[in-house]
Amino acid sequence: MEHAGTFVEPVIQQVHMPAGMAGPVELSFDVRCFLVGLPDGLVLIDAGPAGSAGEIGAALERIGAHWSDVTDVVLTHSHPDHVGGLGEVTARMPGARIWAGAADCPQIPSAVPLQPLSDDDRVRELRIISTPGHTKGHISVLHEGEGLLFVGDAVGTMSGSLVRAAAQFTADAAEAERSLRRLSELAPARMLFSHGPEVADPVAELRRLLDGADGN
Repeated sequence: MEHAGTFVEPVIQQVHMPAGMAGPVELSFDVRCFLVGLPDGLVLIDAGPAGSAGEIGAALERIGAHWSDVTDVVLTHSHPDHVGGLGEVTARMPGARIWAGAADCPQIPSAVPLQPLSDDDRVRELRIISTPGHTKGHISVLHEGEGLLFVGDAVGTMSGSLVRAAAQFTADAAEAERSLRRLSELAPARMLFSHGPEVADPVAELRRLLDGADGN
């Protein structure tokens, strides 16, 4: 690879869901997965929707890497816009280990055995943060040394503001709220969202979102 040290390369795709698939109106949204370069490996966070291999392959080219350089795939949760591309991705990197939150592993179709993750487990330099609610086994991923927090669908951004995941896709709203509070206490320098671009001061924005829920 061309990079040294830690770096992040986002892979951004657009998803369109016709009316009736997830509710009465059509939905269009971005979904992001991330290539995270570490001194001892290259980690893919989420595999994107079905058909993602082309975009992920292009991102690998941008960083001067190959499919064989990917050492690990960490899945934040079991929803199809995050794991739909898993089969085509794993077929291209048979040496990579595939990880997911233990409670979500049974819901993720995979020809490759999934390695279950629990709170405070580590995948290389990345610390796993259990953030259930959106799904039972939803996880976030923290690089403590760089202050990078990948939040999956625990929270997203829209028009420069943080927003909660849509209620119709959230398994347990109360548990999701507790997970958001935990993320706010981690106080990372950057949050990277599966839906929506970064914001300048994510911790302040997250606390503002939480305070609004309390009516403060």
